[in-house]
Amino acid sequence: MSPSTRPLPMSPETVEALTSLGRAIRDARLARKLRHEDLASRAGISVATLKRLERGDPTLALGRFLEVLTALSPSLLTDLVGTVRADPTGDALRRKAMGERSRREDF
Repeated sequence: MSPSTRPLPMSPETVEALTSLGRAIRDARLARKLRHEDLASRAGISVATLKRLERGDPTLALGRFLEVLTALSPSLLTDLVGTVRADPTGDALRRKAMGERSRREDF
């Protein structure tokens, strides 16, 4: 692998999240009694790619992950997007920034 194609180092939290997501996808596939071939076909990916995703491979494209979620259940994708949109930390920071602007405008 050339230096330009080596994946960047990932935090332990990211590695753990990828591993957990991979396991969760595998568990969801098995709960639906789907073979690798079935889910890969539904998601439009190869079996090898699905197996890499289930192992938490960090080099896979985000789009492939989202296609697998959609193939399992469109509500999984909707729930993921909703979770990211909820972002309580971002909301708190925006409220704080708006409050600071309001105070500056009072002068």
